[in-house]
Amino acid sequence: MIRNNKLLSFLVVILIAAGTGGCSWFGETTEPINEAYESGKKALSEGKYEEAKTHFREIVPSSPFYPQAVVMIQKVPFKKGVAAFEQKKYKLVLIDLSKVHVHSPDYTEAQRYLNLANYNLLLEQFQQSTDKDRFILIQKLVNISNELAESKLLLDSLDLIKTGLDASSSRKQTRDLINLLGSVVALNKAPEVQQKALNYLLTDFEQFYDQTEIRPDVLQIIGTLKMELM
Repeated sequence: MIRNNKLLSFLVVILIAAGTGGCSWFGETTEPINEAYESGKKALSEGKYEEAKTHFREIVPSSPFYPQAVVMIQKVPFKKGVAAFEQKKYKLVLIDLSKVHVHSPDYTEAQRYLNLANYNLLLEQFQQSTDKDRFILIQKLVNISNELAESKLLLDSLDLIKTGLDASSSRKQTRDLINLLGSVVALNKAPEVQQKALNYLLTDFEQFYDQTEIRPDVLQIIGTLKMELM
């Protein structure tokens, strides 16, 4: 009986302690909050990048929030770059995203946006260029689209190559453009890209066949495409 009373008293003490201590024993614990960190996140979400960095830098190295603050500061150039891309401010994209560190978790995506920004800047140049510069710009644009391997860009690249071939003023340019077309279909297996390339080559087949310098390459590309699309 005495033992039961002692046990009951012990349980009462535990319950009282739990009640006065809040929910820390039997409920959810309250996560610590850092005002500077929360203010920094809010500013970052609102596009107030310099203000966000100021808040994050208020967090001292001894704080448990310091590692998170460092990560968030590193995110600022990526966030700024993406925002600039959405506003079509491509030169700003190059400035901001070039600051994303190679070890950042955003690095791969930052490189994608850098390529897209470069592509758009080159496309602007292409649209304003003379015939002399167009061939070089087509090469650069196609190389970027091959690297990104995005169907829309690849389809646009085929249009650029066609534009170049239609305006070609030398056999060397024509041969180089055909080789460029071959690189697009060799590196990218999207059916819509292959079909568009094949349709173009077959539509202008007589023109290509009459040029002995490019005939073997054209026939090889057509054969490869037909095999791929079977």
